[in-house]
Amino acid sequence: MFQPRGKVVSLLALPERKVWWSEANYLTLFDRQKSAESADQGRFSAIASLPINNLYPRSIVLTPDGADAIAIFWVAASTWEGRIEHPPYTQVVERWNLATRTRRWSRTLSALPIIDAYRDSDVVMLGPHGLYATRCIKMGAPSGDTRCYVAALDERTGALGPTEMLSYADSSFSWRGGFQQMSAGRRFTLVDGISSSSPYFLIFDDRGRRAGWVNASCARFAEGGSEERPTILIDEQSSLENNAFLYGRFNLIKDASACQLQQESKEAEKHLNSRSLRHSGFRWLGGGRRIVWSSLTQRGLEWDELPKAHVLDVDRVGLPGPLPALPGMESKRLLFSGSGSDLYAQADKRLFRLEETGFVLDSVPPAPPYVLSHRGDAILGFHYEGLDGSKYRLVLGKRQPDKGITWQRISAVSQFTPDFVSFEDAGRPRVLIAGGKAGLQWIDARTGQMLLRSCGGGAEPPGRCSDKGETDYRGLVMSSARKTAFTMHLGLQSIRYKNSFAEIELSTGKILRSFPAPDWDTSAPLDLPMGWVEKERRFWIEGKLWQSERASVTMVTIPEGGAAPRYDSFAALGRYPDFGADPEGRFFMFGRDHDTIDVFAPDGTLVVTLGTPDDGAFAQARDGRFACMGGACDEFRCVVGDVARPVTDPACAAFRVEGFSILEELARVGKAHG
Repeated sequence: MFQPRGKVVSLLALPERKVWWSEANYLTLFDRQKSAESADQGRFSAIASLPINNLYPRSIVLTPDGADAIAIFWVAASTWEGRIEHPPYTQVVERWNLATRTRRWSRTLSALPIIDAYRDSDVVMLGPHGLYATRCIKMGAPSGDTRCYVAALDERTGALGPTEMLSYADSSFSWRGGFQQMSAGRRFTLVDGISSSSPYFLIFDDRGRRAGWVNASCARFAEGGSEERPTILIDEQSSLENNAFLYGRFNLIKDASACQLQQESKEAEKHLNSRSLRHSGFRWLGGGRRIVWSSLTQRGLEWDELPKAHVLDVDRVGLPGPLPALPGMESKRLLFSGSGSDLYAQADKRLFRLEETGFVLDSVPPAPPYVLSHRGDAILGFHYEGLDGSKYRLVLGKRQPDKGITWQRISAVSQFTPDFVSFEDAGRPRVLIAGGKAGLQWIDARTGQMLLRSCGGGAEPPGRCSDKGETDYRGLVMSSARKTAFTMHLGLQSIRYKNSFAEIELSTGKILRSFPAPDWDTSAPLDLPMGWVEKERRFWIEGKLWQSERASVTMVTIPEGGAAPRYDSFAALGRYPDFGADPEGRFFMFGRDHDTIDVFAPDGTLVVTLGTPDDGAFAQARDGRFACMGGACDEFRCVVGDVARPVTDPACAAFRVEGFSILEELARVGKAHG
């Protein structure tokens, strides 16, 4: 529903229309607007952006009515077998509705061979004989042939039918996946191939079997013509003699328009990579009573000097609006911290807190520390001093009504961004800090002195932890009874599969239970923050899996009765995902490009998408209802049948609403699943 951005686009040319797709903004499908009534005639516009995570699209086809997309994906999902395992990619076929952005069915192709990302290729075909998924694999010595495995599926349910294997010795082939065209009647599919000798195009019939190949730099089906013996146009420089074996089943004609589709793809890719397009890098994302997020926006090669921030109350019906400006600080450099419930902004050595009426001054010079995290009225901040190999010299803040914040230096330090919980022990205020390699540190909240430290062998009197790595604690989530907390204990970096989650007693540091944790890649200085998704049942942790190019946010289901924990990854969008969670565990969020975020229910169901392009805002629910205002209405589209229509189209009126309440949408999803 918004303009995608990505380095590579792939073309799907159907008898009914031409569609491009990109992995940007999850999986985005888009085409050129052709309506004579539209002011966007000739402009590339999104058809849909599907909330697909952790999947790599290989081949896509639309249903004849244009309402659904069927695609083959590689699934890059780790599994838990007593430790995190990284099996080969799994191949799945899924059907998605474009209007509602929901999955109709998903089917794992277990009957097909395991993927070798460098030696095999996938294509999906939907024609008069049904739906077929084909995988072709280059075989090594001694045969050296290419084997294609064809699986039949029911297009309505995804049910698997028979699978056959075909072997081809005449050529060893694969394909790029950047070009896929279907002939009239969807009887044949043409895909762009690659070899070490010359360019060519592979032809598959509507049962998924290879029907031949074309030796040419450019090739495409002619429009119209015979369905039984279609015409293939090749560029004028290609040789007809090299394709003599095709005659009899296909007509082959040299034509100057043979490269038309490739040229259109290059035009689409050039448009999507235009330096004039907006690209936003999120710097903060949080939730609670409000959802607040900020981003820096790049136009061309320049980044905005000030972050742009937006806010939405989760229980009110409305659209995201600009975050109120700091009084007198409109042109100052800003730093945000906290959550949507308790948001702090720092500018020009002043600290402001977001209230219902806007930002209120909380602290004045001398310079307050930077806020790292907070729990209610307790705040953890830092001054950078670089002492004892630590990045953060920590201070503890207490916010009192009408008195602002009072700060107290404490003896705790941390090499990584720390987390903390506050509690009482026999009526005395205490703070527990997970300080990375500084271990777990118990602080007297009145005096700031360290009382206990745990370096991996239980809480002991204060002392310096070693630097071997076994002391590394990161992240804390407190139980509702405020008697225990969960934390992550990283084992020795040189020994894999030694990480664990531990539930500790706050007053003594005693480990009540422990269970294995994912094998996070800590070669980079990741903070590994944690938070509740569902109180007492599931928490999230953000990190980077071992030897993975993508970061992920993993949901950990706490085991009961000695059972093993369950791990579910809901995102792998980049090296460091833009993630936020409601402190009460009611929802969580992921940031996307172009000032857009998705809000999810605790079970991973997409609830609503919020966007704030220039001079406006939009929101869309999973059933197609949407709201927009200002300039966002120029970008946004509703999908009716197979057409992406401007919001001014009368057909969009049935989907248009004034705004959304996140809590109401969560309740709606709960009822649908109940």
